Amino acid sequence: MAEVQLMTLAQYLASVSNVRWKVRDSDCGVFMADWIRELTGRDPIADIRGTYKNERQMLRIIRAEGGFEASCAVRLAAVGMRETDAPKDGDVVNVMAPYAKRRGKVQSRATGGLFVGGLQAVMTSDMGLVIAPLPLLKAWTF
Repeated sequence: MAEVQLMTLAQYLASVSNVRWKVRDSDCGVFMADWIRELTGRDPIADIRGTYKNERQMLRIIRAEGGFEASCAVRLAAVGMRETDAPKDGDVVNVMAPYAKRRGKVQSRATGGLFVGGLQAVMTSDMGLVIAPLPLLKAWTF
């Protein structure tokens, strides 16, 4: 079994504070999975980590697993997480987050993050780690 490190949530967030969203290296799945791996030594994306090279390939995997929320639910359950209506700091969340502006309208989509002090931490391509009040879709806890 992998050695479990005892990194706190604050330490993990500090370690990714200068990282920008990037497919394969620091996308939302990797962001969530790396935190879970720090906590437990188990990797919910071990079977697909590093296998996709671009967003199209990543989305193909997610669609094959029934969509973003379904993929998260199955993968998080496999490492012992369960859905919760009362997330606490460090829990994994799915939220609606803005990702682009088209024709003057902000576009949002489901993304993964971490629950932090009543807010959600997500990885963005333009600003890196952002902690903000975002609409919560689902949350999982140990």
